Amino acid sequence: MSDSRPVRAGLALGLSLLMALGGAAEPAGAGTANQTVKVFKNVLKDQMTYQPLPGASVQLTAGPGQRFILYSDPFSLTVVQRMPAWSDLGTTTGLFCPPRNSSAPNGTHYATNLATANGFSTRPLTRWVFTAPHTSGTRRYTCKVAIAFYTKGQLGTKDVRATAPGGTVRLHAAPAPLDTRHWTQQPPFTAVRAGATPATVLTHSWDPAPSSPRLAIRQDVQLTMCKRRSSYAACPRGSHAHSDVSTWIEAQPLNAAGAACGTLVRSAVRNLRITEPEHHLTVLNTLDMAQTALPKECSRLRLSLRVQVRAGNAALVHGGTAGNGEAATAYSHGFAYTYGPTSSAARGS
Repeated sequence: MSDSRPVRAGLALGLSLLMALGGAAEPAGAGTANQTVKVFKNVLKDQMTYQPLPGASVQLTAGPGQRFILYSDPFSLTVVQRMPAWSDLGTTTGLFCPPRNSSAPNGTHYATNLATANGFSTRPLTRWVFTAPHTSGTRRYTCKVAIAFYTKGQLGTKDVRATAPGGTVRLHAAPAPLDTRHWTQQPPFTAVRAGATPATVLTHSWDPAPSSPRLAIRQDVQLTMCKRRSSYAACPRGSHAHSDVSTWIEAQPLNAAGAACGTLVRSAVRNLRITEPEHHLTVLNTLDMAQTALPKECSRLRLSLRVQVRAGNAALVHGGTAGNGEAATAYSHGFAYTYGPTSSAARGS
């Protein structure tokens, strides 16, 4: 398996945006019962046809090359009917922006299979940096969240319920600070074997604005467990039913000549297990640090994501883009921006 609300310049998002972009926030309304956003009916009738998530779209009015940071509210997807223990149902939650059918990615997606190991339920999270592609004047764009379902098995009629606190899911956007940078993983596949040296992916050099006290770094990676009989030629043959994976961000300060200086900064490590039925997993990684962590002579950063397989089968890091008729979406991507103590990611735009 592979896989509307106008925004005005100067939009202030506050701490909630910062936390949501970091993936560390409690959902709005936490502690209240989840409410149904939508039940997607007979999801396998038109496999891999993206269905919009109600309300999860946003209109952007942008100048040439203007950037916006986007993120969706947390929500969950759960299969309504009882599922056989041996089965799985693939889901891909995409965040799409214009232009459609561009060769460059204009969005990202969160993919995993609903299976016994995750209780046939998943909590997609999507975030992206949109850059207006036009070169003159002001234009309006609409970005949206949509979901596709698929399977290789014969599961018959299946419905999937989307739920969220308050019964709504919104796609939020804020004008990005001028020093915001965004990048994608280019090699289509990087295989990481159990016990091997951690792979280094999503490497990018960044010059944060020196006037901002805080730095935010986000690296999102899509991983696939290499099964016994994998359809991916890059996958080493597996003999286990899982992969135990760790991911973390590394930020290495650099001097003006590009040489390492100062102390390497690491994010918290995320330890996860990918089971064979789940197959795919999108992992969101977050690092926030103070500008004072950089020595004065080390004003740049080399950012990367490390991926380690501790045990089990090898895992693939997906790079490049997925084409689905709707848009080209990035499998793995990263972005970085600065912010102040009381402002948000919108400061400086």
